[in-house]
Amino acid sequence: MILYFSATGNSKYVAQELSVATGESMVPLKELVRNKDYVLTISDGEDFGVVMPTYWEGLPSILLDYLKQVSINLEGNNHYCYFVATYGCDYGNILSTATKEFARFGIYFDSLYAARFVDTWSPMFNLKNKLKNQRAEENGRQETAQIVKWVINKEHGHNLPDQMTKSQAERAKRTYDSIRKTSLFKLNSDKCIGCGLCSRQCPMEAISMKENKPVWVKSMCTLCLGCFHRCPAAAIDYDYSLRNGQYVFPDIRLDN
Repeated sequence: MILYFSATGNSKYVAQELSVATGESMVPLKELVRNKDYVLTISDGEDFGVVMPTYWEGLPSILLDYLKQVSINLEGNNHYCYFVATYGCDYGNILSTATKEFARFGIYFDSLYAARFVDTWSPMFNLKNKLKNQRAEENGRQETAQIVKWVINKEHGHNLPDQMTKSQAERAKRTYDSIRKTSLFKLNSDKCIGCGLCSRQCPMEAISMKENKPVWVKSMCTLCLGCFHRCPAAAIDYDYSLRNGQYVFPDIRLDN
């Protein structure tokens, strides 16, 4: 099983490459959350991989909230468990946080990996430079290819040090929680074509279509920016992000 979450395609690309190489099935966290499926069973002999994007130097809130409710049944002892973080600027302390969170279920990762792609945090990073994006994409592909080799070999002991102190990570987490307010999203009704993609793809079901226009119906979301990046009409903005452009990984078919 490869549990993954992906809004713009980076993490899904890694999960897909791992799935093709290992034969393990891909399980989208978004669908588990939407279906309120809070039981995961990992059969004896089945490997367990987790592929997650780095949000504010840590785990995305959708995973943290899911782990508060899920029951994970790890049958037998014959498992290779690993975690892969995707990131753009830095991976912060996501690996050590993942180690701590999954240890509560008796899951101890044999190796922890990270692959650097385009940083999709559009409020800060300019995504209009295609050549720069292509270099980052190629870097991500190469690092993913190496991770796939390590996973196939079931290598143990791979890890990376935290890039920030515990207090810095706590401040980053507080900042992340404070900016997940959906009131920060703005819709240009004149540009909106009413396709409903933003509503269908929202992992938190925070968007509903009313009178053929999206309306944010929850006060908080996981801030994946999927609605922003994937809007075909560029009708959604978040904190003036449109000035820096939209982005999706080109090699992947994204979930709707």
